Amino acid sequence: MKSSRVLLLVVAAALVCAGPASAKSLLEKSIYFVNPQSGKIDSTKYWKIYIGKYPSITLVRKFPGEDSLPVNADINLTVLSSGYIEGYGYTRKGRVDCMASFMIDTGTGAIKLPVDSIEYLFAGGTMAKPRGMKVCSVNIDVEGNNVQGVREMLLTKYKLVVDADERNLKPLGDANVELFGFSKAAFMAAEKAQKEAPAAPANPAAKPDK
Repeated sequence: MKSSRVLLLVVAAALVCAGPASAKSLLEKSIYFVNPQSGKIDSTKYWKIYIGKYPSITLVRKFPGEDSLPVNADINLTVLSSGYIEGYGYTRKGRVDCMASFMIDTGTGAIKLPVDSIEYLFAGGTMAKPRGMKVCSVNIDVEGNNVQGVREMLLTKYKLVVDADERNLKPLGDANVELFGFSKAAFMAAEKAQKEAPAAPANPAAKPDK
């Protein structure tokens, strides 16, 4: 993995605009989606997708001077172009960070679905086409907590800005998306799958902490 692809978000204003998760770096991974303003296909190489707030998640954490103990927090989750899902929340002892994974049921049990193994997501992120597999529903695991699937998809685009020896990312705004693909062909397949899928009630969206 080339270090030049690791782009630090160093400007405080960028962190504020970037969305609910405090991403330290983003790696390049092209994503295709419908721009809700133009109604046309759009793409970006650096991005984050906020997928919702999940209440009452139990995590095991060790705090200074104490043994490991369970703590409860409402967790905000964000998918990063770096290829993983990160989360954060607050307990009475302060902020906690965590990791999460997409999960699918293969019929013989639930397995993790790495972001890099996804061809496309549709139906508001509740359905996925894993590489080499059939379309299936998606759930989420947050460090052993099985929770409701994607609640919303708020995508933040970034632009690479090169200034002298610095390579930074500038946020270009947010877009609510219903589907996306990691290639143009995958995006077209996602659109087709969306049109053919039966209508489902929308997931209740939860706003990130400010």
